Amino acid sequence: MVWKRLGALVVFPLQMIYLVAKAAVGLVLPAKLRDLSRENVLITGGGRGIGRQLAREFAERGARKIVLWGRTEKCLKETTEEIRQMGTECHYFICDVGNREEVYQTAKAVREKVGDITILVNNAAVVHGKSLMDSDDDALLKSQHINTLGQFWTTKAFLPRMLELQNGHIVCLNSVLALSAIPGAIDYCTSKASAFAFMESLTLGLLDCPGVSATTVLPFHTSTEMFQGMRVRFPNLFPPLKPEMGATVLGTHPHACPLAHFCWVSRTAPGPRKNPGAPPPRPGPGPLHRTDGCNSDPHGEARNQPAATLTL
Repeated sequence: MVWKRLGALVVFPLQMIYLVAKAAVGLVLPAKLRDLSRENVLITGGGRGIGRQLAREFAERGARKIVLWGRTEKCLKETTEEIRQMGTECHYFICDVGNREEVYQTAKAVREKVGDITILVNNAAVVHGKSLMDSDDDALLKSQHINTLGQFWTTKAFLPRMLELQNGHIVCLNSVLALSAIPGAIDYCTSKASAFAFMESLTLGLLDCPGVSATTVLPFHTSTEMFQGMRVRFPNLFPPLKPEMGATVLGTHPHACPLAHFCWVSRTAPGPRKNPGAPPPRPGPGPLHRTDGCNSDPHGEARNQPAATLTL
């Protein structure tokens, strides 16, 4: 027992030195950013706020096509016109991600009009901004349907094709409130914590699915229309971010796409396949399997599963 403790005391500073050196090298020699010229990107809640800024970032990075989902046609139309003026093909669809059937129907329309989606950014969210006792029951349900269940429906709609192509990226624009709740936003904190757990399980399930990645981003409080009127503790010490700051570059991850600055990034599944220009292999004969729990054999025979098999 004593030797183990002494060993831990010796190893810990060495680990810290290694991590600091690794971070310093990353600052001097940043990883190569992902090529988006072949990617079709879909952003939920893309008409305003961070969603609109994300669309701008993807357009500047050279995304092939951008698709915007939202509930307000005026905002969607304005953002779409702006992206088109930047020289990027852009389409918008009116869709409430909290409505399961509407998500599936709109996803089918997207595939027919635009093609396969290879990057899905689950950004849509709402906040009620009241205490539990002051909250309306329907408003609480709305937060859970859009912020949490909406990600179930959009992921189920687009992930199967990503697995067949062995090329895809599921992104969740979450919130730091998923890890550190505050009073007065009980619906939002609860829904974001649920979405965080959803993405953690999804990411683990994708470890044996080549070419398909998953990333969770947890930004700080951002000054958008959604949070207007909400009281924030210590506003001078922790000023809210501007949307353009909340949609800059996602760190230095080699497979990252334009996402967030001043945020915490959860674990990320492996990146795209090594030769994205090559035609995708034929999917395996098995259907898309979904079982409860994580993969019980992550390093064994599961690696030989067909490309279209996902254990969730």
